[in-house]
Amino acid sequence: MLLRRQANEERDEHIDMTPMVDVVFQLMTFMLFSVQMTGGEKVEVPVARHGVGVEESTATFLTLLKPEAPGAEAKLLLGNGEGTPATMDQARKAVADGIKEGRRKVVLQADGGVPHGEVLKVAGAVSEVEGITLHIGVQEAER
Repeated sequence: MLLRRQANEERDEHIDMTPMVDVVFQLMTFMLFSVQMTGGEKVEVPVARHGVGVEESTATFLTLLKPEAPGAEAKLLLGNGEGTPATMDQARKAVADGIKEGRRKVVLQADGGVPHGEVLKVAGAVSEVEGITLHIGVQEAER
C-alpha cells in the first residue's frame, strides 16, 4: 500500500537554483576583478641623452606659464621665458613675421604645471603657419 500511495500522488519536487546563481555571480565577480584589461600599449619614451639646441637668432620663442589657479588658462608670452602676453592670433602673427625675417624654427616652452591640452592648443594654432619647424621644450614645475 505504501508504494501505491507514493506512485499515485503528484510529485511536487523542484530544484532551488538560488545557490547556483550565487555561485555564478561570485565566479563572474572574481573573473572581472582578476582579468587585466588592456586598453592599449603604454609608450615608454626614452630618456634624452643628447639634445640639439636651437639658436635663439634662428627661432621664434613662445612661452606658456602655468595657470594662476586650477582650471584657468595658461598665460602665453611672446619671448624666451619672458615677454609680452599674447593671444593665439598674436602668436600666429609673430611666427609669420619670424618667417619673413628668416626664423623658420619655433620653440614652444611650457612650464611643467601647464596642462598638456594647452600646449597642444598653442602648437596647433602656431602650426597653421606654413614653413615652420616646431620644437617643444618643457620646464620642470617648481616644487
